Amino acid sequence: MLTPQLHFQLPVAFDVGATFIWAVTGAAMGVRRGYDYTGIFVMAFVSALGGGLLRDGIFLQQGPPVAVRGPMYLITVLLGAIAGGAIGVWAGGRKPTRLWRTVSDSVDALGLGAYTCVGAQMSLQLGLGVPSAIFIGVVNGCGGGLLRDVLVNAIWMLPGQLLAIACFCGAITFVGLLELAHLQATPAAWIAIVVTFVIRILAIRYNWRTRALGVKA
Repeated sequence: MLTPQLHFQLPVAFDVGATFIWAVTGAAMGVRRGYDYTGIFVMAFVSALGGGLLRDGIFLQQGPPVAVRGPMYLITVLLGAIAGGAIGVWAGGRKPTRLWRTVSDSVDALGLGAYTCVGAQMSLQLGLGVPSAIFIGVVNGCGGGLLRDVLVNAIWMLPGQLLAIACFCGAITFVGLLELAHLQATPAAWIAIVVTFVIRILAIRYNWRTRALGVKA
């Protein structure tokens, strides 16, 4: 039986909304890269659902991934791909505006914390230990961005943009509040989301980066 502290689930509207926005940003990146319709949809799909697929397919292995158990997520990604493709074409392939980057960065930062908590919570529900829950939470949070950047041949995490570190701090906060403070899961999750969001936004705003090992300043 699940303990009350582990009964946490994001509101469906927020979950679907974050999936849609990430699909839009992924599709817009596909347009800027000159991809065709199939490539644009793949970019949208991987950006929006890649982290969850890694979580369910590699680590949790509890049947089909959540993203394909029903039509909701696939339809959301398709609509996001259409919207993102239209935005990318309208922009003429140019670099995104400052407003677009600000909105996209804010949504991504919010989604990082949200899906980090979801991954950690699902791991704890299955009886995995704290280190495993934290690790899977990080994978859930930033896995989609990792797969997307691999597809476009981008050098991910160089020179270190505090993406996984933000997820790591959020996962530790969430699991720590559950296991040590015995806080209910919903307030623990929102606190962790705020922690992740603030770290990520500050890193973007002030260009906080980690240094590569072996490289002198």
